[in-house]
Amino acid sequence: MATTLPSLPATAPVVGRRSFFGGLIRTRKARRRTVNGLTIFSLCVGALFVLLPLFWLIDTAFKPAQLAFQIPPHFFYRPTLANFRTLISGQDSQYFSDLGHSLILMVSSVLVALVLGIPAGYSLARSRFRGSKTITVWLIIAYITPALVYIVPLYAIYQKLNLTGSYLSLILYYETFELPLTIFLMRSYFSDVPRELDEAARIDGCTRWLAFRKVILPLVWPGIATVTILVAMSSWGEYFGALIFAGPSTTTAPVAIQNYIGLDSSNWSAMAAAACFLVVPVLALTAFAQRGYMRQIQSASTG
Repeated sequence: MATTLPSLPATAPVVGRRSFFGGLIRTRKARRRTVNGLTIFSLCVGALFVLLPLFWLIDTAFKPAQLAFQIPPHFFYRPTLANFRTLISGQDSQYFSDLGHSLILMVSSVLVALVLGIPAGYSLARSRFRGSKTITVWLIIAYITPALVYIVPLYAIYQKLNLTGSYLSLILYYETFELPLTIFLMRSYFSDVPRELDEAARIDGCTRWLAFRKVILPLVWPGIATVTILVAMSSWGEYFGALIFAGPSTTTAPVAIQNYIGLDSSNWSAMAAAACFLVVPVLALTAFAQRGYMRQIQSASTG
């Protein structure tokens, strides 16, 4: 008599595979959620450390002077504008003139760096001549060299030319480290643009200058915005060179802040209010330029 072995249901292996792959997918999803959660937590902790000094600065600027030294610090108080009033009244009204000096120097240094740096970067990116790599290396060395190295020889030159205390002396000092940075970065941005675009524009009848202005420059506007921000920030917040070369009629805002620190007492709240006028414009400029930068990227990707 023949015997037959019991057979397993045909759907059993399929159910086993489904349960296996379903558990694997759930494991991957849980792992991805864990990684995303840790990433978000790390970013929040990093943002806390980055934004804490800015929060402390703004908090001290609106805090009454007698609460600036309180330990533990007071976070619940009635905000006051008295610290900002001290900047526009009495002897402290000079601070806004110093802000004007900083603005003039920032705009001038940015214009000089862009007018000289953009054509120089384009020439290094497009022209092949003997010594171009050497010039690039020297630009890097000039940028990474501390600007304090140039102070002593520049001061001696300014004394001979009677330039000490003038806007020109500070602009030339700023360009010692801003112009190499501008040329080097613009060379990198122009190198990313294909040479075929220049050749196509020349074939269509454009001169070299017209091809540069109409074809190449619009493609590197994000890079120009980035360089503008870096140059503006370096000149706006520069302290040591302005302390040495600036005169009574060209004192910059970073140098003027030290007037709130005295031998007997220090007005930390007024100093924080003065520092807000230095920090907030930089943040606004960065946000505006970043917005334009992302818009350029989107238009380039869709166009």
